[in-house]
Amino acid sequence: MSIDPIKSDYTREKICDILRSDLIAGKFSHDQPLREISLAKRFGVSRGPIRDAFLKLTQEGSLVYETNRGVRVHSAIADDERKIMINMRLELEKYCISKYIDIAVQKDHDELEILLERFKCACLRDSLPGVAESDLSLHRHWVARASSNLEPIWLGLAVRILMKYSRLKTFEESIEEHDKIVEAILLKNKERALLVLSANIV
Repeated sequence: MSIDPIKSDYTREKICDILRSDLIAGKFSHDQPLREISLAKRFGVSRGPIRDAFLKLTQEGSLVYETNRGVRVHSAIADDERKIMINMRLELEKYCISKYIDIAVQKDHDELEILLERFKCACLRDSLPGVAESDLSLHRHWVARASSNLEPIWLGLAVRILMKYSRLKTFEESIEEHDKIVEAILLKNKERALLVLSANIV
């Protein structure tokens, strides 16, 4: 695992974001124990923010706490459960992307295009961890903007599904899929957006 530069200004949210990226990039194994002391040293913080991050990620479902065993990465998802979780994620995103199209303003569209460009750059670098992280950030954008209540539920599902991120499709196909989603959003074409979103979340 790479060691981040020591920064005293790491917040719980920033630590959560980094740990989520580590999880979906496969930097931690399923069922691997996570230690407060080593992560506190990594981020240059006290154990408090690490404990807070563990609590949040446990509530989201990517980590699990067990008495006398501490915190560990959640176990792998069974294939039948994975299919259910993917369908749940898709339904949440369908609702959120429809609402996003109705409420998004130019500032949202500008941010969306920036996130899409970051995703493309990660794909072109052939960086699987970067693709996984930027994929999550792109989809999270319209979910978070549409519903702060649904965001944590969606986030827990998405991270578990994306852990050990692996797509059978080429990066070029992933770029094409996300281009189509963003294009439909910018054109405020809900029917098209839902269609291409469904093709992407598999």
